[in-house]
Amino acid sequence: MYDVVCVGFGPAQLAIAIALRESRKSLKVLYLECKTSFSSQPTEHISRTRMENPFVYDLATIRNPRSAFTYVNYLLARKRLIEFANSDRLNPLREEFEDYLIWCAAQFKDQVKYGNEAVKVTAEKEQDVVRAWNITFRDSDSKMHVVRARHVIAPFPSSHAPDTPPTLSSIDFLAGQRIISMDEYTTRRNELRGTHEPRLNITVVGSGGQTAEILDDLLSCSRLGNITLVTEDELFAPLRVFGGHQSPAPTLCSIWAKPSGDKKESLTEGSELVQTMYMRAYEKQVVSKGQCGLRVVSNANVSEETAKSNFIIRDNGIRPLSVTELLQDLDALALGCRSAGDSLDEIHFKRGSVEKGCKVFLMSARSNGGRSLAKDIATTAGKVARSLVSLDDTKQEGSLLQARI
Repeated sequence: MYDVVCVGFGPAQLAIAIALRESRKSLKVLYLECKTSFSSQPTEHISRTRMENPFVYDLATIRNPRSAFTYVNYLLARKRLIEFANSDRLNPLREEFEDYLIWCAAQFKDQVKYGNEAVKVTAEKEQDVVRAWNITFRDSDSKMHVVRARHVIAPFPSSHAPDTPPTLSSIDFLAGQRIISMDEYTTRRNELRGTHEPRLNITVVGSGGQTAEILDDLLSCSRLGNITLVTEDELFAPLRVFGGHQSPAPTLCSIWAKPSGDKKESLTEGSELVQTMYMRAYEKQVVSKGQCGLRVVSNANVSEETAKSNFIIRDNGIRPLSVTELLQDLDALALGCRSAGDSLDEIHFKRGSVEKGCKVFLMSARSNGGRSLAKDIATTAGKVARSLVSLDDTKQEGSLLQARI
């Protein structure tokens, strides 16, 4: 029996691990991660790209500035604290922040089962009341195992279903047009940056932080021709070149997913990255004497816009997590989810169906399409840790009172 079982071991679960270790009571915790080692991003980072948030929004600082797991303490351990301070930038490099997460994760390796995928969460009942949760998981040899836990922390499902990929039926592969996904851009970017006559024209189809980083990298190359961005993200157009914005109509949804009417993940208003992107675009237009530049279009026919491009870089869309299948056996018990912050939901169950000391949380560290940590991740992890510890204390006090009787 574990006190807590966390499905996955990404930044959100890592923040939970840190908060629990720094709590006043030690709990027995297990983390089930399907990957063979810790990583927070599926793709490599483009050099020089930075996090959207300042370094204080790490896994611990906002909750406990004296924590041994702050970004500042990581820099001290890596002997780069003074150099970071002298760089006069509050936003860490993505590559360095990834190393910070790996540095934190290495200190919890004894509690993590890598290469083990959680398959199902079911209720363990006694007299029609849930006393614990059974978590079934598959190991690297495809063998099934079951562990018991009082509390379960699972990741959020995707905030919205993946958009239908744009139709690219007019692509002329014989003329040299090629498609590159954003996930493989870092490994194929050198194909674009050589000397070509005439210059290569590029179209980028997508939205969010990764799109902005790729655009910024493309605009920094003087050898490229015209760059076109096809997007539905209004924050890519500070001068409001788009038409009137219409909010999507809210629709019914499962309790395990966010309503499709929610605001789509997007860039922070007026972010430094977007400003830099437009600065590079203007410099490109000046140097090329108006022959090359950046064009941003929305609500357009994607095939028509990409017809004159040699390469098309497209977003693969958001891949939803399989949380619905993981928790589907709890549908009969659940009433819904109560939000406890941007990165945390607690599942509420029917009255009397689940013991007070058995909770299920949905937690995610992601914002901005997965490119940044949610700003409240450290404080949210602290809330969960305090809740779990207080429930454990209540249970022990109850047993002592029963012993006295």
